[in-house]
This record gives sequence, structure tokens and C-alpha cells, in this order.
Amino acid sequence: MKYVFIILCLANLAHCASKKEKSQEPSPKKSATSKPIPPPILKVTNDGKPIRYPEPLPDSVKARAFQDGYESIEKLIFSLLDALEKKDTMRLVKAMISEKEFSNWLWWEFPGSVPENAPLDFAWDNLARKSDRGLRWLLADYGGQKLQYVSHRFEEGIDKYQTFVVHTKTRVVVKDSLGVEKTMTQIGSVVEMNGKFKLMSYRDRD
Repeated sequence: MKYVFIILCLANLAHCASKKEKSQEPSPKKSATSKPIPPPILKVTNDGKPIRYPEPLPDSVKARAFQDGYESIEKLIFSLLDALEKKDTMRLVKAMISEKEFSNWLWWEFPGSVPENAPLDFAWDNLARKSDRGLRWLLADYGGQKLQYVSHRFEEGIDKYQTFVVHTKTRVVVKDSLGVEKTMTQIGSVVEMNGKFKLMSYRDRD
């Protein structure tokens, strides 16, 4: 089965979000298959990252907010540990960026979004597939266990973009019910944008 697990969860979330948005505010007419229009590239940095917004950033960019984003990295991790203990798959999926957040906001600042590189559909498809495997691995290793948080670190530091920051190669140290310390490697990079945090993905390999 081709990453059906996470796609079904994301589809359910998207359906609920769509109903909520329709009830709260009107939206511009567009077809169900329309794709986001990327903002123009103003310049490209030496490391290949496109700069797409003028400085200071427009208010619309500064007002962006992740749906179900967390106020700190620690709160994100504590929620993940609680969801793992309860095998709350939906909460684990919601901790990860949505397809809409990736497609409308994040993707256009990655080097791969520069014309003639990887297409958006391929990038999201690849991320969702790897996350599905990583989440299954995480649940297989830690699902149903009561884990005590010890510490966390980002082994490859931070990667700065114009409107967000990625904290890379997450390592979360926990203690199990016997007091044995374990290092969780399946939790992927953490995205920080406008003071809110979510997972970029789950890792399917160390």
C-alpha cells in the first residue's frame, strides 16, 4: 500500500478544515485542481535559496499561522509523547505540516522550487511517503508506551529561510517505564514560523 495511512489522515483533516473555512469566511473561486501560484523570485542566495518577498516582510506573510501549531518545541514534543502513549494517530499526523502549508508557504523558499528543479507535486508526494513510513516505524517502536522526556537536540543545527526556520535532524531522549534511556530518531525536522512550531515530517531512516 502506497503511504495510504498518512494520506487518509491528511485527507480527513483537509476535509474538516475546508468545512470550517467555508463557514467562517468567503474564499476566492478556484477549481479543485488549481495549484498555488508562486510569488516571483527577487533573487537567489549563494546556497540556492530563492528570496521571494521584499523586506520588511509584508503583513500578510508575518500573519501566517500554522493550523494546530505549538508555542514551543518542548510543547510539541510533549504532545507527541502523549499521543504516542495513547496511540493517537490523528494527533500525530496533525503535528506535521499540512499539504496546504507546504504548498502555499514553505515549498517556494526551498532550492528545489527554483524553475526546472523538482515539481511541487513530486516534492509533497515524496515527503508524505517518507513520513508515512517514519510514523509507522515510530508507532511500532514506541506506541502505547509511557515515556518520560529527558532532552532534545538538533544534530545539524538550524537552516534559515526568509520566512521560517528549520531545526534539523531532531533527536529526542526519553526514559521508558524501566528508567532506560532511549533516543528517538523518527521525529523529523521542526519548522518554526512566526512563533509557532510543527514537524516537517517523520523520518523513515536514521
